[in-house]
This record gives sequence, structure tokens and C-alpha cells, in this order.
Amino acid sequence: MKKNLLLWVISAVLGLSLVAAGCGGQDNESNSGDQNDKAKSTTWQQVQEDGVLKVGLDDTFAPMGYHDPDTNELIGFDIDMGKELAKNLGVEIEWQPTEWEGVIASLKTKKFDAVISGMSVTEKRKKQIAFSDNYLQAGIGMVVKKSNDNSIKTAEDLKELKSDEIATQTGSSGETACDELELGEVKLYDQYPEAFQDLAIGRVNVVIVDVTTAAHYVSKKPDTYKIVGERLVKEPYAIGLRKADAELQKEINKALSEMKEDGTLTEISQKWFGNDLIPE
Repeated sequence: MKKNLLLWVISAVLGLSLVAAGCGGQDNESNSGDQNDKAKSTTWQQVQEDGVLKVGLDDTFAPMGYHDPDTNELIGFDIDMGKELAKNLGVEIEWQPTEWEGVIASLKTKKFDAVISGMSVTEKRKKQIAFSDNYLQAGIGMVVKKSNDNSIKTAEDLKELKSDEIATQTGSSGETACDELELGEVKLYDQYPEAFQDLAIGRVNVVIVDVTTAAHYVSKKPDTYKIVGERLVKEPYAIGLRKADAELQKEINKALSEMKEDGTLTEISQKWFGNDLIPE
């Protein structure tokens, strides 16, 4: 009798274990299915589903994207353009400030969906990521102190300087320009504001920087800085995307085209630069 009772208890326990395992298996299969469906979704489909376009940027890159010193609100050409772009796409935009040096790596590891941050289209970057159509005509220029005697006017003049007299931002198009001009190991800064501070106090003699940023700093402190010479490099700005995200690229290009045609981009350009820098 005891033996039969023991067998009955063992059978009951095993039965309950199998039922529990079966239920757990169904949950796991369901969760796995959800994850697989999400993995199969394209970035554009996920953006539509979430209703949010996540965008990486350097939030110290005036006048493209930076914090208003009075309100700490993100402002700039790219901020205004990004808001209008998201509206055109029918989603919200979520800005994710990122150290510029690692912005491409962060894009590729899907920390965000795109980069909108005055990103110049270069051959080096095109090997790593894709780009939208160009939305702004820019390039690389030189900024010196207002008191400078204009001894720096050309790329050849830069080669006469010591490398620690030339400043630019790490990972920027300015650094790429310095490399292409073979200027040696120039002084690199994590952010442009630091480079301009050192220029103002005489620690460096020239900052190699995007012309849009150059214009911003000169407009803010015309008695401190001035732009000299012609552009060292002429480069357009575009939105950085992962190469696999062709569908998102198509939708963004469509939105940019509409914003060019209806004058939205020109209006934003006039606001921030005083003229139309939008490519035809």
C-alpha cells in the first residue's frame, strides 16, 4: 500500500512538472517570437512602430546643435531642421547627445537611428556608413584672433606653423582636413569650444573648423575672432545612417526633398546663417 502511494506521489509530481514546463515553454516561445519579429523589422518600420526617430548629435557644435546658455534648451540649425524632418516623417524626434569621436561607432551599434550634427560627407566616412542627400553646403575654414596680422591666409601658410599652434576637434572634418594637408600632429580637443577658448588666450594660433561653426563664433565675438582665407575644403552636410537602412534613407531623402521644395530648409538657413546655404 505504501509502495503504491509513493508511486502515486511521484507520478503526480512528474505530471505537474511537465505541465509547468509546457506552460513555460509556451511563454518562452512567445517571447522568442516577439524578439524575432522585432529583429526582422527594418529600422524604418521600428521607427514607425515606436513613433520616434532617435538621433545622435554633438550638442556643443554651434550653430548646428548646442544648448542655449540661458535656458539650456537644444537649439541650432540641425535642431530646427530635425524637428521639421520628424514632423514630415510623422514621428517625434529624440536627441541623444554623444561624444563626437565615437558617434559613428554608436550609430553602427544601434544606439540611435541616425546622426544629424553637421556631419560632412567624406570618403573616409562613406566607407563606414551611408548618407542622406546633402542638406547644407559647408566646408572647412580657418579662424584666428582678431589681432592676428593676417600671416595665415592659405593652406601653405599653415605648413609654416608648428603643429601645436593649430587646433581642431578630435574626429571632426577639421581633423581630416589637417591629415589631408599633412600638417602633422595638430592640437586636438574633445570639443570646439575648448579650442576657441585657447585661441582667445593665445595658446593656439588658428582653429581649423567647419565654416558654419566659424561664422557662429565670429558673430558672437567679432572683436575676438575672424575668419581668414578661403575654404580649405568644400564639403556638404548630410544625415548619417547605417548602410543596411536603405528604407529609412529613402524616406528621409523624400522628406528632405519636400523641405527643399517648400522652402522650409531655406527659411531655417536664413535664420541661422543669414543666407541660403541649401544645395539645389
